[in-house]
Amino acid sequence: MQYIKLLTLLWFTITAINAQSFYVLTGVKSYDPIVANSVPKADVYNEEIKELMQTMSKELGVDTKGHLSRVLVFILTPFSVGDTVAVKMDLEMGEYMPREGSKEKVFALTYVDTRMFKPEDLEEDLLDNAEEMLEKFALQYKDDNKNISNSKKVVSHKGFATEMQYETDYKTALLKAKKAGKPLMIFMTTNHCPWCRKLESRVLSKADIDQKIKQKYIPLMLNLDEKKFPSQFQEIVFTPTLYIVNVSNEKIEYTFVGYSSKDDFLHLLR
Repeated sequence: MQYIKLLTLLWFTITAINAQSFYVLTGVKSYDPIVANSVPKADVYNEEIKELMQTMSKELGVDTKGHLSRVLVFILTPFSVGDTVAVKMDLEMGEYMPREGSKEKVFALTYVDTRMFKPEDLEEDLLDNAEEMLEKFALQYKDDNKNISNSKKVVSHKGFATEMQYETDYKTALLKAKKAGKPLMIFMTTNHCPWCRKLESRVLSKADIDQKIKQKYIPLMLNLDEKKFPSQFQEIVFTPTLYIVNVSNEKIEYTFVGYSSKDDFLHLLR
């Protein structure tokens, strides 16, 4: 049994570092993003993985419509080593390349990254690994394409608030909520909070979640570091934190601390 565990650990370690990019990513201006998933009960996350691919591609300026001559694909397959049941996750780019010394083109893999992991929480582990693999792809893409900034994009709370039409001023939101006869939903965040970014991209930005929020609340996003709001919202220093506030007396009725998955958040909204 100990040998099997050691073999499993070694296998995971080797595959984690065995990422290969056979060609540079210079000039890759288009591809079709695809998710091929044969992991049991995991296909429900295909669209979320594809959304991550689309978001990254948009940031890189890559066209993702109608380019089947080049594909960027996540391939998810189950496997087992001993009693361990795990997931193999490949990110591959396939495209037609000219064969040397000939006009003939062959379909070749020009980028390969592989991870293997035993999921504890299937949704979180799939999306976390997909994000990390896409970040790695994006970093090489930016490095290979000198006209694209090499700096990693940081999503700010203000950018999200503008796109999702959240209020960013407490007094303005309070007046709006009083006129609408709705409670406030305050999203406390900071600029450099990774769990806040996950809550934004995986939960709050989803159309069905956003619709339910705005049916029941006036959403307000506040930056904990700026402290331009009443002191009662400064007592919890962890982000993300969500407050539901009664606007008639400005008392906090409910407090939710930390990241919640989409399903958990829908439950909270009920």
